[in-house]
Amino acid sequence: MRIEAYAKVNFTLEVLGKRADGYHALRSLVVPVTLSDTLTLVDAESISSDTGYDDDLCVKAAKILKANAPEPKAIKGVAISVEKRIPAGGGLGGGSADAAATLVALNEMWGLRFTPERLAETGAEVGSDVPALVLSRFAGPVVMEGRGEFVRPAGGDFPRLNLVLVNPGVFSSTPRVFAKCNSRVTDDPEILYNIVSSYQSRDLSSIAASFMNELEKAAMELNPEIKTAKEALIARGVSGALMSGSGSTVFGLVSSEDEGREIASSLRAEGYSAWCVETYCPVV
Repeated sequence: MRIEAYAKVNFTLEVLGKRADGYHALRSLVVPVTLSDTLTLVDAESISSDTGYDDDLCVKAAKILKANAPEPKAIKGVAISVEKRIPAGGGLGGGSADAAATLVALNEMWGLRFTPERLAETGAEVGSDVPALVLSRFAGPVVMEGRGEFVRPAGGDFPRLNLVLVNPGVFSSTPRVFAKCNSRVTDDPEILYNIVSSYQSRDLSSIAASFMNELEKAAMELNPEIKTAKEALIARGVSGALMSGSGSTVFGLVSSEDEGREIASSLRAEGYSAWCVETYCPVV
């Protein structure tokens, strides 16, 4: 079975303090995009992948899903091959996207019939970004809270948007970025309300004005290349630019696919990795 593993960007990312378990409490509007890895899964005697990572999230996801199956002993295994396009350490959820796609594919291959919500709950055992990347495959934009384990559809009608992603070629360490970030102690519900309502309005300037990422300043201090990449996007006239996740990828809104392709091409000419993508809208 072949399946696409879709990346994500964060239109908002609030850091609401540190929890008793050591994780930071977050709230984010997570938006899937059409940049993807491609996974190929085939039946096998054991669970394995070709990534070569000791902490491979696809293998972890498959093992956890099998353990949660009604009859785990009746399930054999799977061999997972991953064709990577999403950059590692880029704030786009690449490894988590692969794990989410693994859960969705194996749910079908193994005939489990888990609901998207049940798969998202299973994904919370795999990693913080996995539940959002599972549910967004079915629902489009989702609201992520907690350390990532609480997710729900953002609701409403969201248009397809054209984005340019630019990666400066640096690996942004999530633990270091969080350690450097100053968490807020007060909750501002208007942040989420503003981004959802502006997104639904389809007005690019309003959407751009509602962008926010409280990890951006810390990530840029640790990796100045991120700031330079954001400035390169802004200089090309995008409607709004923001770092995704804990970095290092920055994205900007554009008015059309043609404009996005032109900007991405000019950024690649300067040595950046850049893509013109759309926000992902699942087929219902």
